[in-house]
Parts: sequence; structure tokens; C-alpha cells
Amino acid sequence: MKTFQWSPLFETGLAEVDAQHQHLVALVNDLADYLDSGEPEHIDATLTTLAQYTVYHFQCEEELMDLTGVDPEHAQRHRETHRQFVQQVTDWMTQRHAAGQIDLPQLLDYLANWLVFHILGDDQSMGRQVAAIRSGSDAHAAFVADTPSNDPRTVILLGGLRRLYSDLIERNEKLMQAQQSLTQLNETLEQRVCDRTAALQAANEQIHQEQDRVVEAEKMASLGRMVAGFAHEVNTPVGVAVGAVSQANEVVEDIARLLQREEVTEEELNQQLGYLHETNELAMSNLRRAAALVQSFKRTAIDQSSEQEREYLLDELIDDVLYNLRPIFKRSQMTVMVNCPADLRLTGIPGALTQVLTNLCLNAHAHAFDDGTTPGNLRLDVVVNGAKVEISVADDGVGMDEISLKKAFEPFYTTRRNRGGSGLGLYIAYNLVTHKLGGSIVCASEPGQGVRFLICLPNHAAPEMASPT
Repeated sequence: MKTFQWSPLFETGLAEVDAQHQHLVALVNDLADYLDSGEPEHIDATLTTLAQYTVYHFQCEEELMDLTGVDPEHAQRHRETHRQFVQQVTDWMTQRHAAGQIDLPQLLDYLANWLVFHILGDDQSMGRQVAAIRSGSDAHAAFVADTPSNDPRTVILLGGLRRLYSDLIERNEKLMQAQQSLTQLNETLEQRVCDRTAALQAANEQIHQEQDRVVEAEKMASLGRMVAGFAHEVNTPVGVAVGAVSQANEVVEDIARLLQREEVTEEELNQQLGYLHETNELAMSNLRRAAALVQSFKRTAIDQSSEQEREYLLDELIDDVLYNLRPIFKRSQMTVMVNCPADLRLTGIPGALTQVLTNLCLNAHAHAFDDGTTPGNLRLDVVVNGAKVEISVADDGVGMDEISLKKAFEPFYTTRRNRGGSGLGLYIAYNLVTHKLGGSIVCASEPGQGVRFLICLPNHAAPEMASPT
């Protein structure tokens, strides 16, 4: 028997919202099943999943209201309801971790009642307003015209509300009782701390494994985007070369026809030979260009898919990075400038540095210059400083505020979540520099003053090199 049975009465008329509601109902029912089994690990896992999915669902609803243009008064009230629910569940989970237990049946009752109340109230009101707006009504008129108080389901809402506040009072009473019993719990505190620590270590290890998996997936996705760009870029010179060879074949046929005539003037023959020479030169120049693309791509692709150390030329690596980013950058208003000593040889993992520079350049393209729609300059400067090689990647774009600067290297932090940002580009760059390359990376920025990343790498060839003047 399910704790919470889905009914068509809960439908809002918004297919995506209704599907998410049904998933929430399923999670509440799963929590009820685990309460019966009494298995704490399953209860905690399901409760965490429920809390995370609820936050995701709230975000979807709020984005829908913003996109549709729902009346601000309803949107603000709706958001406040979401915030209060998240705070309440957070308090419960904090209490469970602090005291080791909470009244789980009471929590389950709260979740089911709140979900009924919220769906039949705020969510259905939102659904009616969205439908009215999409039909051409004014947002404020749709809000004013919506009168859920006349709905016969009001009795259900009021009943759920009464039970909600009754449960909150009961919860506070039990919280006081739990505080009074803390002295008794101290006898088993040490063992519980050890158990919790072991569980947290296991969870932390799982999180690190998942992060590593996501990072690898992002690196492969980056390589995949590069492959797509390479295929598009190499298609042009190959296509021109094919056309030139086809034209050369026609010229050869014309020459053959001339030679079959009884009389051929030197001028006619020289003219056809000139055509043949021009088409041959065109084909050769484009084939050389295609060969250079293939060579650059081959070096980059092999390095990015391998973590083997080798000696490499830094200026050649930078050229390869920018060459493979040409399909993206050539449609932008960015100007890229490079200042790197020629024949500067480093020993390390070139694929890791390629990934780092690619991520930093793409970060500038996306954030500093708004996907290349804003003009600006990107500079890559390399300086040998004793036992270190310093690589500066700087732009003169929009810059970062203080909060973004502090969180720049944190995983999954992005200011472009609604535009497909993963929040992993700078995180991957930081980890590759510090863990794979044995160096350091810092970021400096102010709003409107651009961003500068400074990478310091060990220079194994330092004794034989002098700093450039």
C-alpha cells in the first residue's frame, strides 16, 4: 500500500511539472518503504535523493515562471514557499546527523501533507496562470482572475495545513526531549562518531570517484568537440583540392584533344599547360594545408588521450592548441596574440598542458567575450624564470566579481548554468596543473578589468637556458 497515491486531481496541466511531481511521490513512497524496513543507510540515501530532487524540481518551476512571465506577486510567494520547505527539510536532516535520529514517521507525514498542499495550491495556481498567459492573457489579469479558494479541494488543503502545523508543534516538543537525553547518548557517542566517520569517508571516496568520472567525461567531450571542429576545418582545403584535381583532369582531356588535331599552335598548348600548372598549385597548397591540420590534430589528439611524459616544444604545443580552436575562434571578434620563446623544450605530459590551455582559451571565449560576440584581446605570454616556466593567459574582457574569483576553481561552479556551462573547465585545469604537471595556477581579476591566469611549471632544462630579455 503506497503512502501517497497519485491522482489526476493533482495534475497542473504542465506535463513536465506533473512528471516531476509523480517522481516526488515515488520518492516519498520509497522513503515509507524503507521506514518499514528500518535500514538507516537506505533511509538516509532516499532522504538525500528526495531533498536533491526537490531542489531541482523547485528550480525548474521557478525557471518556468520566469520564462512565462508569471505575475511577480505569485512568483515571489511561490519562491518563498519553496525556500521555507528547503529550510525545514534541511533542519530535519541536520538534526538527524547531530542527534543520530529524528521522528521519521512524522517527517514522512510532513512531506506527504506539504506535497498535497503545495501541488493543489501554489502549483495548480501556477499551472492555471501559465495556461492563461500562453492563451494571450495579461500576467497580472491571470493572477487576479485565479481564485483557487472556490475550488472544492480547498477542504483538502486546509486539512493538510492544519496537520502541517500540528506536526511542527509536535516536532518541537520532541526536539526538547532529544536535547534532554543527550547525556545518555554520550555513552555511545564515540562509537557513533567512528561509525559516522567511516560512513562519511566511504561517501567522500564515492564522491571523489564520481568527480573523477565526470572530469574524464568532460575531457573526452572536449576531445570530441575538437574532432568535430577538425572535421569541419579540414573539409575546406580537401574540397578545394578535389575540385582542383577535377579541373586538372579536364585540362588534361583538353590537351589530349588538341594533340589529336593535325595542327596545334604553341600558344594553345602553352595556355592549357598554364591552366594545368595553376590547378596543380591550387591542389598542392590546399593539400599542404590539410596535411598541416592533420599533423596538428594528430599531435593534440594523441597527447590528450595519453598521460605519458615526453619532451615537447612549448611554442609548437601552443600553436596546435590555437590551430585546433580555429573553428570556434574564427567566427568571433577575438584577437589572439602569442609571445613564446622559440625552441623552448619542456619535459612533462603535453596532453595535460594542452587540455589546460584549451580550457583557459575556451573560458575566455565564453565568459570574457560572451561566446566571441564581444571584441577583445587574448594574450598568451611565456617567460622562463630560473627553474620555472611562467605561462600567462590574459584577456581584457568583462572580468570576475569577488565571489566568482573565489570560486573559480571549484567543481561545478559556473555563471552560465542556463547556457550549458558545466562548471568543470577551470576545475580540470587546476587539477591538471597541480597534480599532473607539478605546478601551480592562480587567477587575478576585477570586474571590467579582464582575467589573468598565471601557470608556473618546473623547467627541467633551466641550467642550460637563460631568461629572455
